[in-house]
Amino acid sequence: MPLDGPGVAVLAYAGAGSFDYVTVNEIFGVDYSDRFGSWYRTRTCGLVPGPVDLDGGVTVRAAYGLDDAERADLLVVPGWTRERESPPRALLTTLRRAHERGARIMSICTGAFVLGHAGLLDRRRVTTHWAMAPLLATLFPGATVDPRALFVDDRRVLTSAGMSAGMDLALHVVRGDFGADAAAALARRLVLAGYRSGGQAQFVDSPLSPDPGDPLPDLLDWMRQHLAQRWSLHSLAARVHMSPRTLARRFQRLTGMSPHRWLVRERILAAQRLLETGDESVEQIAARTGIGSAGNLRHSFRRELGISPQAYRTAFRSRQDTRSH
Repeated sequence: MPLDGPGVAVLAYAGAGSFDYVTVNEIFGVDYSDRFGSWYRTRTCGLVPGPVDLDGGVTVRAAYGLDDAERADLLVVPGWTRERESPPRALLTTLRRAHERGARIMSICTGAFVLGHAGLLDRRRVTTHWAMAPLLATLFPGATVDPRALFVDDRRVLTSAGMSAGMDLALHVVRGDFGADAAAALARRLVLAGYRSGGQAQFVDSPLSPDPGDPLPDLLDWMRQHLAQRWSLHSLAARVHMSPRTLARRFQRLTGMSPHRWLVRERILAAQRLLETGDESVEQIAARTGIGSAGNLRHSFRRELGISPQAYRTAFRSRQDTRSH
């Protein structure tokens, strides 16, 4: 299968976060074209081609330089450990030029400081690891720093919280480029949460897996299959023989969010799939997914995705048409 998807430049520079680099490469750098029909054209780009020492004693080989990075559709910036210091001028110039050309710039964790030094955070809502958010806000007062968001996508500047949130952001990018089903399939392959929205809080009290015999996973599957139904916390609790308070507490532990928030997320994800694969009207999709009215669907899409349902459908199909030619 051809690798004719968006071009991605993963930037490598001395002291960059090695975990950031490795995990993002699991999504953008592995060839999944046999599964999805195409995939990203990913290159590791250093200040100059050659070996680069990341943090933690990890060394990678950057086969490409900044000229190649500047031409990419998406530039990925790993964590920057010297937050108060300005990164190399050539790196900052590359980021600015790429963004001016129309590229997306994506940072992981403290990589947001690199974007700040490049002047890309002004008049934007952004995030970083919660512990570094006050410093980011102090150094770059022109930015609106949200210390709770997992990730933020604001006009081609994408920032994420801690290292694992970088993978959530990468899946968000995959959803936009290849569709919700592709992102969900990739998440399952990598044993990741299929969808954690950028608005989900960074503080998540969630075990790695449910307890044996826990009825909640089956309840989640049942809810996904009956999205059009109207439920209350009391009716859901009765279904699994729990009190509403116990269900809410265990739901939060398992999913990292309330039942209502989880349901909103699943309904929007289902609407994305229907917009990608069918020709039903916005009104029909709103009814099928339990969102209710076309107005509610439009409001939910703009709040969660920053785009209208029709614009989402048009943009997705335009990308698919481009790849098929």
